[in-house]
Amino acid sequence: MGLLVDSASDIPTEIKNKVNVEVVPVVVTVNDKEYLDRETIQPQEVYQLIEEGHIPKTASATLGMVSKCIENLKQRGYKKIIAITISSGLSVTNKAFKIAAEDVSDMMITVIDSKSIGIGSGLLAAYAEELINDNYEYQEITKRVQESVLKSKIYFYISTLKYLRIGKVAGIVGSVLNIKPVISCDSDGIYYPVAKTRSEKKAISKLLKLAGEAASTSKNFRIAIAQGNDKAVSNHVLAELRNSFPKHAIYTGDVSPALCVHTGPELIGIAVQID
Repeated sequence: MGLLVDSASDIPTEIKNKVNVEVVPVVVTVNDKEYLDRETIQPQEVYQLIEEGHIPKTASATLGMVSKCIENLKQRGYKKIIAITISSGLSVTNKAFKIAAEDVSDMMITVIDSKSIGIGSGLLAAYAEELINDNYEYQEITKRVQESVLKSKIYFYISTLKYLRIGKVAGIVGSVLNIKPVISCDSDGIYYPVAKTRSEKKAISKLLKLAGEAASTSKNFRIAIAQGNDKAVSNHVLAELRNSFPKHAIYTGDVSPALCVHTGPELIGIAVQID
């Protein structure tokens, strides 16, 4: 069984490298030149461009790119595919996946809207891969992942909101001096401020508290953190999570170049995937 994701779903590296996984790259455009997310441009390069005053743009993967990845899985012998994308409320990527899937008549493809982004979507993909490896039936996997979408959470903190132009956070930009919000995705998969604090220290504390509360709702959960050019804070958050969940493996990674464009530097995100 194959697993198909987009690159803005920050799927953990150890899952991404599996033979049954294909990642469709989002397009990043800088000065009229197009790059493929994590293939021909890397996160640090985006931060450097932003620092130099160049603000990149992003675009969904083309139908051709999605179809190519589906064909790659087909050539490896997979006749059934679980496809997981970032929120349809934040990107047309989900729509592109669905259109590409409809054009395939000799394979079974289910496209799942994660209602999340970044590591939140990537952690759902990690869950799907685990179910595949445990030899669950195709329909059971799609059912479990779709149920998990409704329960799972993503929380993140960024030092500035000036790059975040989508979702329900634009209204608080500049409305309160030095506000440090913790942001999540609502049931429609759209950004909104879940908490507002007055310092980075308080924001990180709230981030950890919210993640802990989400994890406490179930005995069966996975947890991951993603960072954007802020390894010091990321290491602190990781240490706190390991202290709180000593028996759980914690996925770690950085955010994709496409997400760097929309969040800017100094992002810390925690995802909690609940079975």
